[in-house]
Amino acid sequence: MANKIAPNEGDGGVPSQDVFGAMNGIFDVVREGQVTKREIARYHAMREIAITKIMEEAHIKEKLIDKVFEERRKIIEKDFEIIDAGMAQNDYTKINMGLRHITETIKQNPFMLFQVTTAEQRHNLLEAGDFSLE
Repeated sequence: MANKIAPNEGDGGVPSQDVFGAMNGIFDVVREGQVTKREIARYHAMREIAITKIMEEAHIKEKLIDKVFEERRKIIEKDFEIIDAGMAQNDYTKINMGLRHITETIKQNPFMLFQVTTAEQRHNLLEAGDFSLE
């Protein structure tokens, strides 16, 4: 009985190819499990990278929105100074100029910046610190 693994003398035993086949099957299952674990870990890492990029872009957009509206506020404040000066001087040209400029400022889409720039350009704009709408 050279082709059988027999634990006890006289036992019929199990054919050795069946034992090796079963062991190979177990090793295949273990290997597949390890590959699956690595793939899951890779997907988790990819997800974390994507979340980090999204959060960074959201942070940049939030800061740019703050800057856009701060710039608009300053522009409108200057326009009101022009209007106030025009009213004090009874100068309708200054009043009209201030009102027209306020209207133009308000008509501008403050989110156009996000439609015409890339994420890298927005980041560079934020880093430059000399952000201006005009």
